[in-house]
Amino acid sequence: MFEIYIDGQAVSAFEGETLLQAAQRAGIDIPCLCHHTDPGSATTEGADEHLCQLTRLDQIMADTDRPLLACSTPAIAGMQLKNHTQAVHSHRQQVLKRILKDHFADCEAPCQQACPAGVDVQSYLYHIGQGNHTEAVRILKQTLPLPLSIGRVCPAFCESACRRALIDEPLAIRQLKRHAADLDLADTEPYQPPKAAPSGKKVAIIGAGPAGLSAGFFLANQGHEVDIFEAAPKAGGWLRYGIPEYRLPKAILDKEIALLERSGIRIHTNTAIGEQIRLPKLVEEYHALCLAMGAQKAVPLEYPGSDLPGCYLGVDYLKDLAMDHQLVTGKKVAVVGGGNTAIDCARSARRLGAEVTLIYRRTKEEMPAEAFEIHEAEQEGIHFLLLTNPVANHAASDGRLARVTLEKMSLGEPDASGRRRPQPSGETFDCEFDTLIAAVSQSPDLAFLQQAENRLLQGSPALSRWNTINGCDISMSTGLEKLFVIGDVRRGPATAVEAVADGRRAAEAIDALFNKGLSCPLTPVAFNASKAIGLKSQQDLPKDLFPSQVKSARVKMPELPVAERLSNFAEVELGLTPKMAEAEAKRCLECGCQANMDCRLRDYASEYKVSSQGLLEQDSSGESALLARHFAQDLSAPFIRFDANRCISCGACVDICHRRSGHKAISFEADQFSALPGGNSERRAPRAGFSVSMADSDCVQCGNCLQVCPTGALVDARHKTQGQTPDIKVTSTICTYCGVGCRIRFKVDTTQNRILAAEGDVRSPVNQGMLCVKGRFGFDFINSEERLTQPLVRRNGKLEPCSWQTAISYIAAHWQEQLEQFGPSSFGALASAKATNEENFLLQKLFRAIIGSNNIDHCARLCHASTVTGLYDALGSGAMTNDIPGIEDSDLIFILGSDTDCAHPIIASRIKSVVNRGKARLLVADPKRVSIADSAELFVRHRPGTDVMLLNAIMQQILLNDWHDKAYIRSRTTGFEALREELLRPDYSLEQAARVTGVSCSEIAAMAEMLGTAKKTALYYAMGITQHTTGHDNVTAIANLQLLLGNLGLDGAGINPLRGQSNVQGACDMGALPNYFSGYQRLDDDAARLKLARAWGTDKLSPETGIPASHMMQAILDGRLQSLFVMGENPVLSDPDQAHVIKALKKLPFLVVQDIFLTETAEMADVVLPAAAFAEKRGHFTNTERRVQRLEVALQSPGSARPDWQILQLLANAMGADWHYSDEQAIWQEVTALTPSYAGISWHRTTDNPAGLQWPCPDEQHPGTRVLHRNSFTHGKGRLQPVNYRLPAELPDDDYPLMLSTGRLLEQFHTGTMTRKTAGLDELGSPRVMISVEDAERLGVGKGDWLKLESRRGEIFIQAFVSRRAQPGVLFLPFHFVEAAANKLTINALDPVAHIPEFKVCAVKAERAEAPPAT
Repeated sequence: MFEIYIDGQAVSAFEGETLLQAAQRAGIDIPCLCHHTDPGSATTEGADEHLCQLTRLDQIMADTDRPLLACSTPAIAGMQLKNHTQAVHSHRQQVLKRILKDHFADCEAPCQQACPAGVDVQSYLYHIGQGNHTEAVRILKQTLPLPLSIGRVCPAFCESACRRALIDEPLAIRQLKRHAADLDLADTEPYQPPKAAPSGKKVAIIGAGPAGLSAGFFLANQGHEVDIFEAAPKAGGWLRYGIPEYRLPKAILDKEIALLERSGIRIHTNTAIGEQIRLPKLVEEYHALCLAMGAQKAVPLEYPGSDLPGCYLGVDYLKDLAMDHQLVTGKKVAVVGGGNTAIDCARSARRLGAEVTLIYRRTKEEMPAEAFEIHEAEQEGIHFLLLTNPVANHAASDGRLARVTLEKMSLGEPDASGRRRPQPSGETFDCEFDTLIAAVSQSPDLAFLQQAENRLLQGSPALSRWNTINGCDISMSTGLEKLFVIGDVRRGPATAVEAVADGRRAAEAIDALFNKGLSCPLTPVAFNASKAIGLKSQQDLPKDLFPSQVKSARVKMPELPVAERLSNFAEVELGLTPKMAEAEAKRCLECGCQANMDCRLRDYASEYKVSSQGLLEQDSSGESALLARHFAQDLSAPFIRFDANRCISCGACVDICHRRSGHKAISFEADQFSALPGGNSERRAPRAGFSVSMADSDCVQCGNCLQVCPTGALVDARHKTQGQTPDIKVTSTICTYCGVGCRIRFKVDTTQNRILAAEGDVRSPVNQGMLCVKGRFGFDFINSEERLTQPLVRRNGKLEPCSWQTAISYIAAHWQEQLEQFGPSSFGALASAKATNEENFLLQKLFRAIIGSNNIDHCARLCHASTVTGLYDALGSGAMTNDIPGIEDSDLIFILGSDTDCAHPIIASRIKSVVNRGKARLLVADPKRVSIADSAELFVRHRPGTDVMLLNAIMQQILLNDWHDKAYIRSRTTGFEALREELLRPDYSLEQAARVTGVSCSEIAAMAEMLGTAKKTALYYAMGITQHTTGHDNVTAIANLQLLLGNLGLDGAGINPLRGQSNVQGACDMGALPNYFSGYQRLDDDAARLKLARAWGTDKLSPETGIPASHMMQAILDGRLQSLFVMGENPVLSDPDQAHVIKALKKLPFLVVQDIFLTETAEMADVVLPAAAFAEKRGHFTNTERRVQRLEVALQSPGSARPDWQILQLLANAMGADWHYSDEQAIWQEVTALTPSYAGISWHRTTDNPAGLQWPCPDEQHPGTRVLHRNSFTHGKGRLQPVNYRLPAELPDDDYPLMLSTGRLLEQFHTGTMTRKTAGLDELGSPRVMISVEDAERLGVGKGDWLKLESRRGEIFIQAFVSRRAQPGVLFLPFHFVEAAANKLTINALDPVAHIPEFKVCAVKAERAEAPPAT
């Protein structure tokens, strides 16, 4: 370690570290967007194009400062560096400009930017589209407390900015807002935001209009006391007295105000400033005062006769309609003006029976009123006199208005508003009207400021020339202490939504005043990239930005027919149905970036004050424009959305996809699939992208690219929201799927008790932050509505809900009766590879110590029982010998009988990573060309069931070529001569082996040479080896090979069985087996049995081996088992020969299933108990490499579901036990005390330990064991045991000419109980049988055609997947699908030693079918 100096601060650095790495460790912020981490070029000149150049520092030299890049410059002792200089700042700003000039993207959604209140439209539309109005309203009320009202009256600035208009029509955003708020209002408990603790601060607000109500709402929820003083009889301001009933029913407004009052605001009506209350008194009594009186004083239109009877001002007319009805509406009404107030007056007068003419001095295009309001007025029969202005009113004999002289106008040059100025033509004409309503403008009533009793000691607020009170646009402060001003009294007449925006800003400023003092941020808003920057209108954007979007008409709001509305003030818009609203919301293009609240590019642009306008350049026509390239979004895949417009070419996605994940799906593509014509032809840094659409590429949707992307170029396609910051809790736990044991970080919205996202934990030595598609996206099942939430008991043939006490008592009564009648041996239990170690330990304790039965097993019997027996015999331990990080140390990797990419994808990625980097070579043998074979130096495709023949032939060649490790054999093994004698038999010659296996002589010889000459070999296998009637022999042959070559006890070598489920290793370790206690302590070991009997206080521990899972169904049929307890397993789909299983379970007298779903097995149960999912409990999983890792609680369980251990304790105590475990830690203490290999893995050692500990770990000082058998084997020396080749139990014949093998898909897991709750996984991994091209041609089937598969045990219908990866004569069938259940076909033939079923070989016949029969 040495020191460098940055801005004079001493920073410790290590040899080989870059300046950036050293600075980051020291907490010094150097902006960085590139993914370059290796020391290299030390200057900015000639740097790699994928360096962002932002990391520039200046090195202080003797003569001048030298610029260099911190990300690529190695640290050298004594370096003096500058991070904060004008030159460095200017350089970084220019770099950011260069990046952003080629960044064709919207940070915030255009609709949100257009909304004065900054409402997150995109997010609430997403939730409406999902049918979740409560969440939509939650998002709305973060910025908009009045969605019921604003959803009816808002001019919808957002819709004018909606990008959907480039395709067809803008979304009906306002109407969707109203829809969500209407549904919320109808709920028993409408949504109320959480409220902070009382602050002790008091705020007074003058005016209960939309501005005052909004400020009060936010302030009250911040914990402050709020009093709102309103001069009118009721609260609402312009919403009540200026918006007619047909647009906003006052009953709706009343209900909305009542909801606001629940936040704690107190509204005092009939209380006017200057009359009942005075400013100085309020300033004295309150900690802050906010003026929100609105602008409800009409501005008269003064011309001759404008004050005649029958002439009214628009504000007064609308207020009278809402209050007193004193003003008389004649039969012929003229309304002067072109704004919303004028339209409201006109439509109101029409409803009172008048013939109405609207007079406006410009054209319809210049009218400030909303287009839809103008349209509605036309529909209701209102006449328009455009380019016309009144110049004189004339009275009848009674003095009342009778006639108006009007002057025609023409349009001249634009005025300050941008509209062309109306000019008199001199041409006039008269029209008869008996009522004229002038609705041209309005202003605040500030007369109270002239009253002496309202003068403040600190001075009077400043007024503008428009008679409004000046206030800061950011803080709303008047500049006087404690005094703020909001809404129309600050802005002048504006919209309700703008008033709401002021209210929220004032509330934030007042809250800040109370907590840290009032201040204005130097950068009031974050940088916002926009596709429309520099354009007059978004309509000037290219029309081909969304080529994949299909045109879809905007929903039409149901309305009251015109004929029915003209005689009353009933609300015109009737509201959307849920179906209409959901369909309309799904038209959203999701323009806003998901990453906009967590984007370094945006943060740096804000920090270095990059201006959007500064990104514009001159185009070919000389106009200023953003000359960025244009790309279409790739929306083709279910989980990942790729927007190359947002890409900054940092290379992070390419690096993780190629170098680490090994998928090679995403690359730098100069002319990629999503490039659009018409973009800038100048190529800057090439974009990361796909040569075809993502769906058609090699992308496996793992999402690792998504996790490293620093912008929003790669995002979760399912998360349509943007910029949301709910109350997020991050929990690190262990994935529940395969046995790799990836550590994941769940981001949980605690308010919704829902997982928002999962990402890999970079601290884990197992997955190093990577995940597979299931581990990142496959957790919809946790919040599924199909979860079990309460116990069920079968009554009269039907499962019915009941209490926990009823269910437990019912089970205990049955079990007690069964014990007395049939004894302990009549009980069977299936433990779970998805339950924790603690829970599996308690299950076997319950059945052994309380009931007295060893009939305990779990799914390891169906997947790796032969591993346990084979490796235990050969090595003394039936577990993976080496660790996953040790893959980096391998020379040769041999994968046999494992589709590693599908079944154990992170291990596959780590293997491909070392192979692609040239650190190791890869040899693959499998009956089908598995995808990892594409990375292999040699791939061989042998026939199913010929593994022993292949391995023995390889070993024969190793012996003949003298490649075996003689010293190792002599010192560490026994049985060599017997093995040698077997291997050198002619049965295993190259020629004979080639005939049996289908692998050529040369390929077998090449395999032998690769293995025999490698420095060391790591052998990986899975169920392609174990699930055979010769599974034990297969594993023994593997052990023979690795012992022969001396590949045990070394880093990067060993025998590595890949376990299929998250805790299948742990379930074995915990004694969920019929022949072992925990830690593989034998049942017939008297000392072990005595130790456990004393610890558990029981005399019921039997030394007799129990019934294995693969024998239980027959034991039921034979009457030996009278009850079965199933915890988290689904044998109806997982056990072989489904008909046999169903027959047995139907006969079984008593079945209890404990699960998170009503599985196919649970549907047959007498009692069903609802359990907690893995993310809802603590405990430990042990992964495939013996790594014991902690789970933590991320979510609360639904309903009354409980962790498995709690249920087991209830059952035990109901059976007479006295268990009192307080939590999982108490159980774990017992586990470690009674399990020698776990003795040192105490609870505190796995707390906050992302690496966990690997057993054996005999004491708390032991570091855990990465590699087994370094110096000796568990039982001394390794046992070489000859095995001969045996045929599978069932081979093809004339009746059943094809061989069937079963296995996994990447996107699915086990029986699909969990993964099939995620739609995207079901889309990617559907039920299809893989068939070779040759077999497909013979049967006359193509891709997607239906096949009928039949074996001697049953038949299924399934679609064909024709592939050259399949071996002729062999069909590959995934076993995840109930509609095409593989176990209807598989044979229940068992390995004689391990009792594992032969899932990998059975005989079937196939024929083309038109379609499956109706079910």
